Amino acid sequence: MDWLEEKIEGLSKYIRNLSFRKAMIAYILTLAAVVFLISYLTMVLCWQMEAQEWAKYEECDLLEMIYWKESFFGVDYRFEKRTNITDKLRLLQFVRMWCPYFYAFAGMIVTICIFYRKRLALPLKILENSVERIRGNDLDFHVHYDSEDELGSLCDSVEDMRLELVRGKEEMWRLVERQKELNAAFAHDLRTPLTVLRGYTDFLARYIPEGKISEEKMRDTLALMSSHLKRLEDYSRTMKGIRSIDEVPFSPEWVGIRSIERKIGEVVFALNQVGDVKISYEGGFGGNDNGLRIKADDNIIMEVLENLLSNGIRYARREIEVLSDYDGERMEFLLTVRDDGRGFLDEQLEKALEPYHKEYESAETDEHFGIGLHICREFCKKHGGTINVANSIKGGAVVTASFFASIFGENSIDP
Repeated sequence: MDWLEEKIEGLSKYIRNLSFRKAMIAYILTLAAVVFLISYLTMVLCWQMEAQEWAKYEECDLLEMIYWKESFFGVDYRFEKRTNITDKLRLLQFVRMWCPYFYAFAGMIVTICIFYRKRLALPLKILENSVERIRGNDLDFHVHYDSEDELGSLCDSVEDMRLELVRGKEEMWRLVERQKELNAAFAHDLRTPLTVLRGYTDFLARYIPEGKISEEKMRDTLALMSSHLKRLEDYSRTMKGIRSIDEVPFSPEWVGIRSIERKIGEVVFALNQVGDVKISYEGGFGGNDNGLRIKADDNIIMEVLENLLSNGIRYARREIEVLSDYDGERMEFLLTVRDDGRGFLDEQLEKALEPYHKEYESAETDEHFGIGLHICREFCKKHGGTINVANSIKGGAVVTASFFASIFGENSIDP
């Protein structure tokens, strides 16, 4: 019994997977066979009934019955009797002659209805529902029709189109999110450089009227301000031409450790001129780097520093400590920012680097994007490094960023 059911299922599947052309031929051949069989049986039956009718009157002379007139009623009787016999025979002859055409016409209608119900109704309904849902911008469904015929292939094509629309929608959403992230990053990264410039401006405004700044110091300060403005211009131009943080250019060059430490010190000095938080900086070499040069992108390093300082200033109570060093064994430039604030919540340490994550909610949430550490992670990753967040044993948060940077003269490996 199982074997029979398996064979029937296999035959049903074979018929279901036939192309429309082959299916139509099969339906027409089946219709022709059924029409031929029914017509033959009907014609045989008519022949038998005609023979039986003729047998009843085989001794009668029909011509004589037509013209025999005994009396008015007799003629009427015999004429009616002859007419009944002739009409029945004529009806049987009519059925025998025209039944194939009638069966063919009726069979075509029935065959068309069966073909539509078996092969067209379900896939057309699936396609209609799919188009309606796609038109309604609802892509959370699956198009499937269990057949390998033309409509099955069409349903598969609609499913492929749906998947492409889903991928396109997801890609558009990713682009929107990237643009949103980029805009937030741009707005976030402008704050600290502008604060640095304001620090230099306040420094000059405070001491120039008192005559406490020499002409050389004023020229140096103005030169620093000019360099920061140029970096802001370059950064603005870069952010205008890219679509995501991943596209921020990475341009490592041979640069001295002393040059990087000097830039860090300049930023720290400027930020100390504004705000109530005291920022201290300690370089790993303290000026005794013996001219050590590394291959690094100091713009990215400074962007990470400014983001870390921006977060530190937001949460620090009184002071922030900045440390820098170079790990010769791992060929990494290290940058650490430690504050004396509340630190990270234990359950949120792993989420601190995610975009738009805010450690503490406050009334000023609209001014804090929660994207600074995420930007730092992306920049460190671009520079072949990492970023780690932790809580200090003294209290407060500690963030350490590393940047892969080979040493000039000892290792020429590009980052």
